[in-house]
Amino acid sequence: SCFWILYFQMFGSVLWYLRDFVNTAPVDAFLASIRIPLKFDVEHVTVINAGTIILLQVVISRIVKNIKPLPTMVAGIFFGFIGFILLAFVNNNPWLFIAGIAVFSIGEMTAHPKYYSYIGLVAPADKKAVYMGYAFLYGVIGSLVGSNLGGSLYENLLKPLVGQTGIENQLRNFWLLFAGLGILSMLGLVLYNKFFAQDTPATNKNARRIMTGVYGLLILAGGWFLYGGVTAEEIKYKTIVQAGIMLVIGIGGIFISLKHEFPSAAESNE
Repeated sequence: SCFWILYFQMFGSVLWYLRDFVNTAPVDAFLASIRIPLKFDVEHVTVINAGTIILLQVVISRIVKNIKPLPTMVAGIFFGFIGFILLAFVNNNPWLFIAGIAVFSIGEMTAHPKYYSYIGLVAPADKKAVYMGYAFLYGVIGSLVGSNLGGSLYENLLKPLVGQTGIENQLRNFWLLFAGLGILSMLGLVLYNKFFAQDTPATNKNARRIMTGVYGLLILAGGWFLYGGVTAEEIKYKTIVQAGIMLVIGIGGIFISLKHEFPSAAESNE
């Protein structure tokens, strides 16, 4: 989910950043020199992402097909992390901006296919369907948190800087915040594999306690976004709905975790 928070910046903060802080004239001049009547704009960010995957997915798949899922996922997230580091040092250079998107896309196509392979390996034989179902929460959490977090941070940190000079440090720090999520994601995967990959009563008990905290953070995030959506100058109904979904997931997750942690007397007897 941390990695996919980065991914969903491609549909929000990355686009606004290109619009407000990147000079696309060098790219436009290059396209004109090779007789392509095209102006590089925000809609081409997703084209870079999709185009990189179309061109390189088969090659990347061949390279990693015999490598274990965990190191492959960590390597893919590392590429995503490097992509955001490149964004942090764009300094109005459109070519570095394009490189950052392309490198992140390589990370995406490296990490994502092995994700389900890893889920299949760690899931107990009688729970594979349940694990695969819950596995899709990465996209739900990533999109809900990513789109709102990126929008809120951009609105408060970068939008006031539009048109100003000498703001390179502030721009860099914005992207380094997201790059930190890449580090957190890599570290989390390694720690999960070390301490929780085996299905035992002890690992399940510890995992439930950790997930209670994670669900609590999701509730806090949902409450924050809900407050922002309600108190905005113009009520943000989309944000309110997304915040409501986060609250439902968080509250439901805590309820289920606590139910397993402290079963009823009837369930204990069974």
